[in-house]
Amino acid sequence: MANNVDLSALHDSILDTIRGQFPDLQTVEDYDADRKNLQVPAVLLELVDMEGAPDDDPGTGQLPVVTKWAARVVFAFHQENVKREIRQLAGALGVLVHQNRWGHRVSPAQVTVIGPDAFDPAFDKFEVWAVEWDQQVDLGANVWAGEGVTPQTVSIGFAPDIGPGNEQNYSDNLAGDL
Repeated sequence: MANNVDLSALHDSILDTIRGQFPDLQTVEDYDADRKNLQVPAVLLELVDMEGAPDDDPGTGQLPVVTKWAARVVFAFHQENVKREIRQLAGALGVLVHQNRWGHRVSPAQVTVIGPDAFDPAFDKFEVWAVEWDQQVDLGANVWAGEGVTPQTVSIGFAPDIGPGNEQNYSDNLAGDL
């Protein structure tokens, strides 16, 4: 992935994508959603945690983490056909999440769970399902980004005929000299 990911921008991209795909949702928010007067149907996004992924170190000085996300689909209990409707929307949201990168340099999303969610005791009057997924993100600055010169030609030479003054002994035709 190699470039620093701004987690706030990633949140915004996910929310914007969900809003664009499901325009009939009354609420698509993350942590600041008014849960006492929640307008439903709703999708509430949360970055649940980040787990280190040392085996996926990109060699850039960045911290590779597997981010764990949950998008909770919330419907009112009294809605007609709520059991079918919430499953339909949760499945469609899972399809949207599957392999999505949200326009960022992150790994493709891997859906891990689509199912009922015990969300919050204050939400007893709601039917709630969650779509959960993992996505690898590299945090921090890339030590290889920024200033520097990108080589245009790679030449090869053999010791002791190397270094300044021996440029005529170098070859640009790597395949032919090996």
